[in-house]
Amino acid sequence: MSQSAFRFNPLQFNRTFGATYTFGNNGAQQTISYEISVKCLGKLPGQLFLLEINKGQVYINDHAPDQLIDRLSDACGKVLYPLQVTVNEAGLFKGVANQARIAAAWEAARPGLQQYYTGSITADMLAYMDLAVASEAHIYQSLCRDWFMALCFADIYQPGGDIMERQFTTALPIVPYTVPVQFAVTQKPVQHHTDSGCLVLQQKAQCTDPRSLEDLLGEKEIPLSQQLYGIHTPLKATAELTYKLYHSDWSLNAITGFCILPLEEEQTRRVDIALYHLREKDQAPVSTTPAIVVGQETATEKEKKKGFFSSLFQRNKNNSYE
Repeated sequence: MSQSAFRFNPLQFNRTFGATYTFGNNGAQQTISYEISVKCLGKLPGQLFLLEINKGQVYINDHAPDQLIDRLSDACGKVLYPLQVTVNEAGLFKGVANQARIAAAWEAARPGLQQYYTGSITADMLAYMDLAVASEAHIYQSLCRDWFMALCFADIYQPGGDIMERQFTTALPIVPYTVPVQFAVTQKPVQHHTDSGCLVLQQKAQCTDPRSLEDLLGEKEIPLSQQLYGIHTPLKATAELTYKLYHSDWSLNAITGFCILPLEEEQTRRVDIALYHLREKDQAPVSTTPAIVVGQETATEKEKKKGFFSSLFQRNKNNSYE
């Protein structure tokens, strides 16, 4: 079956999702959740779409942030929204469209945060934000380290091609505050018609990043450990993801899966992912024409009650989950 329209096409798109990520590290776990909405503002030259993203309250282990460092992280993250981004027909995140607004919002918020929060971690976080909002390129790089952006705006579409097995590369932010880890992905359809009217795509990914485990845990962006210390433990990270797309318009219904990074001494860092379209919370009727990458399937009651918070700005040097 030829699918010439198997592309990211979000016109008339205005949807809400619930996302939950569970971060496991050395036997400890932390769950972050939030609701997030995506609305299409129009089409731009160059086959690009302009989307506006808004994130709701972030919850850590089902509670609003209560520790000072988490509250500071939450306050910093809120500056980014509403976030306007450009995405192409392959569904890939290409750029940030409202950097000036974000920079102005940060400039207004920073003095109050600096006055209320103190300490070296606060100074580091404020400096990180100063750099992150300094230019469109810096904001783009920071957002590439966000799980929602990495998963929802990935290279799953094939404009003008068939729905078939294919290979491509992707990057997942399994270790925060550094360049995401590169993976080689094999994607294939495993079910064309589910009871809920979905196409199911399965992805299996193997790490191809040239950095070592030492580089990654040291937040290095390029391979350095071999040259500096004569040590290079190859990365053996793997990921398995399942995408469910509405058959009516190829828009996203759900993403589930996990990513695992083996550490030393048989320990692992793991991220479990569950992201669902919350149809009852959409702000506009669901389109039945080719729409966008972020679809429509009712979550379980437990998932409906949760939201989800990205780990982008939750930097706590005493907490290595994220």
